Amino acid sequence: MKVRLFLILLTLILIVTSCDKKFDDQTIAYVDGEKYTLEDLSEHYSADYLKGISANVVKERVDDYINMILALRYLKETGRNDDYSFKYKIQVKKAREYAQALYDHEVFKHLIGDETYDELYNRIKSQKLTHHILITYKNPRNPDVERTDKEAFVLINQIRRRAKPENFESLAAEYSEDPVTRNKGGNLGWVKAGQMIAVFDSALFATKTGQISPPFKTSYGYHIVYPKQERSLAVKSREEEMPRLKILARKLWPERFLERQREYIDSLTQKNPLTLYPKGIESFYAAFDSLVSQKRNVFETLLEMPDTFLLAEYSGVKIDKDWVVDYMAFFLDHEKFPRFKSAEDLTDFVRDNHILDLLVRTGSRLGEVKGEEFQRKINRYILRTAHAYYSGVVIYEGLEPTEEDLARYYVRNKSNYMMPKQVHVQEILVSDSLLAREIHKKLMEGAVFADLAEKYTERPAGKRNRGLLDPFHKGQYGQMGKRAFEMKPGNLSEPIPLKDGRFSIIQVIEFYPEAPMAYDSVKKKVVQDYIREKRAEAKENAFQTLYEKYDVQINPLYKK
Repeated sequence: MKVRLFLILLTLILIVTSCDKKFDDQTIAYVDGEKYTLEDLSEHYSADYLKGISANVVKERVDDYINMILALRYLKETGRNDDYSFKYKIQVKKAREYAQALYDHEVFKHLIGDETYDELYNRIKSQKLTHHILITYKNPRNPDVERTDKEAFVLINQIRRRAKPENFESLAAEYSEDPVTRNKGGNLGWVKAGQMIAVFDSALFATKTGQISPPFKTSYGYHIVYPKQERSLAVKSREEEMPRLKILARKLWPERFLERQREYIDSLTQKNPLTLYPKGIESFYAAFDSLVSQKRNVFETLLEMPDTFLLAEYSGVKIDKDWVVDYMAFFLDHEKFPRFKSAEDLTDFVRDNHILDLLVRTGSRLGEVKGEEFQRKINRYILRTAHAYYSGVVIYEGLEPTEEDLARYYVRNKSNYMMPKQVHVQEILVSDSLLAREIHKKLMEGAVFADLAEKYTERPAGKRNRGLLDPFHKGQYGQMGKRAFEMKPGNLSEPIPLKDGRFSIIQVIEFYPEAPMAYDSVKKKVVQDYIREKRAEAKENAFQTLYEKYDVQINPLYKK
């Protein structure tokens, strides 16, 4: 009901920009005669997100959404949706979601009930200005402390009996052994849920603001905590905050989650033991090693492998080439695929992914992954991935330039590859102002610049070349470079004070006018510029072509 009301309101906002009634108000576009509505859009971008953006941004999202639909249509129509780098990304996404659904079902639901989620939800609604007192004792974290655990416990209880809101900060300054906060009256600043370690977090949010907690123990020592003030934080509904609540739960109770995870995985593997076939593994590895040495690409090599090897099996599941490909696909977004260097490596890969396969297969049978919400999530991912694949791969194919293409591009755009005007000088650089004036006087009296530069200049490049520097353009050599461009050939400067305290005397030899750089020296940049320009053209033309191919009609209300 809320979503429907929002869609009506959104239409009323947008209607002021257009009175064209070729479409009904809920229709955003037709693609090959198929209607797409605001409701379809809100399944891809949540209704809350669309409600929070301007009408112009809504139009941009409509444009993005239609482009995704067009990209997916094109991939399906041309069979490019079977390209392995697209197809397996979708498959891996589903597998991850199946495994996550199982984790939620068997770990989260097993450990966390509604009451706990309510408690965590209440925690994230506020943050507290927090003061604490820490008393340490000898333990691995505090090996140099002489006080025992029992002595620390006695002391913290004595302090707690004395502590009141009005004297807490003075007690912290006197007793607390937290070096960071002691001199600030134990002030930790504004603390929100999940910011501190689990025990501290629970004690803080169990203590009413303005009151002082009982003593509690962490790996740092014994604490008492005083939430002095509280302020509210903006939160969404509990359902919308659920991902955040799950992260908070795992942070607060990591040991519980690990223990339950191990317990569940152990039960799965015991019920589904893996049987390895060493001869099949060795044969598979030998064939793989022979092919990959020629092809180099690990994933493509696996796709070309014959599907005649049985490596292992469990509970009726055969582990063959396709199974290995399915789990190697999890590395598609990595820079490098793991490469089997031996049959033992392949065996380890099978063992490790046997567990993942169990989780994926078991998760795929849950009711949660058969519902509409799960399918909407997958559909959203498919659309985004189709757009990314079409935009980043398909439309850029065939754009690699020939040498002739690059040469022509360089000639047409020669003005982009110009060497700026340069000046050629000889210089004497010294640290002493009196010496600089003396050298300048000698030069004015006819001394040879190169001889004095060889003797006095402190710039290494000039020292090697008797004061002669390589030609340079504006913006180089700071104040000296600026002065050089103000002079004429043959001019000698007075000592020029530099920022580092030294002094530069220069004589201009000549100026070199702006000129095109040699093709070979800028070829790398020419290639980059050519590809960037061609890609921009290809992308713009590609979507325009799809709009025409699939007869796209956008409702004027939602046109950019």
